[in-house]
Amino acid sequence: MTYLRAVLAGVAVFVAALALLVWFMPARLALGLMQSRLHGLQWEQVGGSLWDGQAGQVSTADGAALGQLHWTLSRRALLGDVRFGMDLRQPQLQLQAQMQRISDTQENWHDVDLHADMAMLGMQPLLAGQPQGQLDLHITHMLLQGQWPMQADASGSWSHAAVRTTQGTVALGRLRLVVQAEAGVLKATLDDDGSGPLRTAGRLSVSPLGWELQLDMKPRRDDPALLHWLRGFGHPAADGSVQVRYRGGLAQLNPATGHP
Repeated sequence: MTYLRAVLAGVAVFVAALALLVWFMPARLALGLMQSRLHGLQWEQVGGSLWDGQAGQVSTADGAALGQLHWTLSRRALLGDVRFGMDLRQPQLQLQAQMQRISDTQENWHDVDLHADMAMLGMQPLLAGQPQGQLDLHITHMLLQGQWPMQADASGSWSHAAVRTTQGTVALGRLRLVVQAEAGVLKATLDDDGSGPLRTAGRLSVSPLGWELQLDMKPRRDDPALLHWLRGFGHPAADGSVQVRYRGGLAQLNPATGHP
């Protein structure tokens, strides 16, 4: 009986020590244990704990710097209720977000704020140049299932929008973006504020089955650089307007005939 009590006491001490280790686990130790799940991300100047930690620099596997990161993780994760918060910052990008895991395949992201310098995207073939200006996006909530947005409510703006081309910088004004998703179908609108050099009205619909884009653009004044840039999207009408129509996946089928 004495031997059994000693074994039980030893097990109890071990469990208590393990619980304390998990409760106060250092962030550096936690990241080392989870390295295989971090998709090759590199962490430098790691401090704090698993539950409230920070990294002076986070980089991708190919060395691209993402920025400084601070995170919080609720200890309720030990009971399966994962609640995660993050704050990522670098000179060209700031991202704050909250996440709650609903199930193994569903995550609810909310209170997401993104501020990005569009120039960080580099050359974009679809724009025939490098975007310029500031993107500010707020996502009220977004339900992901298998990384696909099943529900979403977001809005934002692209201020001082412009495209740097080989012919010069083309000013676009200020554009407004609204994104909604319901039952796995994502719909977005892109419009200008009514005072910029380019009248813009865009509509995008995306689902796992396909996508469809409609974009109407018309210059508000005689701007040679802007007119030259618009011709890259198609032949302008008599009033200088250009219409862009793209479809992909099953969206390219005609709803009436079932054929392209």
